[in-house]
Amino acid sequence: MPWTWTPRLLALPLLLLPALAVRAGSLESHSLPAADYPGSRERQYQVYLPDVRPEPAPLVMALHGCRMTHDDVLRDWGLTAAADRHGFILVAPFVTGYDEPRNANCWGFWIDGQRHQGRGEAEDLLRIAQAVGARHAIDPARRYVAGLSSGAAMSVVAATTHNEYWAAAASVAGLPYGEDAQAVSFASCPLSGASFHSVEQVAADMRAELDDPYPIPLLVVQNDNDCTVVQSAGRRLRDAHLKAFGTPPFDTPATALAAQGRCFPVFGGDDYGCRREVFTADGNSASRSLVETLFYRGPLETPAADDEDRGHYWIGGEHGRDGPYALRRGPSHPDILWNFFARHPRTGEPADDRPRVSIEGPNPLHLALGKPFVDPGARASDARDGELAVGVDCSVDSRRVGRYHCTYGTTNRRGKRSEAIRTVLVEDPGAPAATCAIVSASPLAHVFGERAEAGGWFFSRALASGDRADLGFVLQGLTAVTLHEGAPGEWFVRPPEACSW
Repeated sequence: MPWTWTPRLLALPLLLLPALAVRAGSLESHSLPAADYPGSRERQYQVYLPDVRPEPAPLVMALHGCRMTHDDVLRDWGLTAAADRHGFILVAPFVTGYDEPRNANCWGFWIDGQRHQGRGEAEDLLRIAQAVGARHAIDPARRYVAGLSSGAAMSVVAATTHNEYWAAAASVAGLPYGEDAQAVSFASCPLSGASFHSVEQVAADMRAELDDPYPIPLLVVQNDNDCTVVQSAGRRLRDAHLKAFGTPPFDTPATALAAQGRCFPVFGGDDYGCRREVFTADGNSASRSLVETLFYRGPLETPAADDEDRGHYWIGGEHGRDGPYALRRGPSHPDILWNFFARHPRTGEPADDRPRVSIEGPNPLHLALGKPFVDPGARASDARDGELAVGVDCSVDSRRVGRYHCTYGTTNRRGKRSEAIRTVLVEDPGAPAATCAIVSASPLAHVFGERAEAGGWFFSRALASGDRADLGFVLQGLTAVTLHEGAPGEWFVRPPEACSW
């Protein structure tokens, strides 16, 4: 990712630094020798072993981003303290070297020779995990992979190429499988220059790579203000995973949504409006997750003086550290990731002791503006208790265009609860439908394509036709800016509401 790194000055007295957890474990350094398959090379990695851990222990592999190393992961991300609290073995690989042109220390998620089974980095990461498993007792049902930025994109690669090995994966500011380098934005904030493959293409690429039917759960964490890996990336990652592993009709965000709420835990009091959503194989919260998302609007800036202030970072929580790509305050990634991992061992569905909620009628339900809303309702049953009463939390204002949710819940006699969610879309039948088209081009090309017009000082700026966002100088013909079409002829810097679930 497009970052600039300069060495951090550590001359301040230790008392002025944030309070950090004292490690209660040991750190090992290792080197993986190159193998004889294409793209393999010697790679360094470190292993943090908490003093108190179960036998066998869970394994969490955490992948750094561009312009970083495994040292940043161990120092700034708060994961060593999480390993101490929860008893997992933390593995932090270093990309170490590469032959292709790329920003410093990027994982090669966009390079064909690095993102397939039996090749390059995808296979080397598997071998690193296997090497750790040969030295330490690892629970085969609890092996997890996560990362930030290019490391997040590579964690998605790892989960796709070897879903027979990993139990679950997490992406923080990452990208869908098979994306090109153009999926990373180099445009000035708040503009985006990113372009993406279609969800259908990504899902097809994933299916072609998968060699195991296991629907590996994925956690997607995305700062909607991120100017490097932009808002659309998290949505497309979610949608492609649902399309690849879901079964119709539960292969879209509207139909697979099973639960939603605030993000927890949060360090420092501000959760940046974070919303958590859970998507399951049948749209029921009693089922395992296919995808869980945390979307929030975090600050662009971090306290680090050498940060580019693009909203692109890991939130380490109480035991993390502020850095160019790390922030302490906000939804605590280490705790959130471990909560997700702990609920998703590879052993599959736990014993079903919860009731099931079945939504009656269409989901999503389309309602014309001004028409009365009649809730088709839901039913609930339990293997032991039979039919159960269903409660509903539903507030739909049919006088206002928008997206609404009805949550149906029930509790069995053993105190186990389940929920399901219906999406209600109030739409104006007289308004032109959003096309949701996406075009990445220079400001000059947008003006010639009538997606923008000249305006501002002496008509020297290109302004998007929909939201009038400033795209840059009219005569700028090199830097790409991505625009999203709402109603025909109306173009926006951010996806319109109708185009962004």
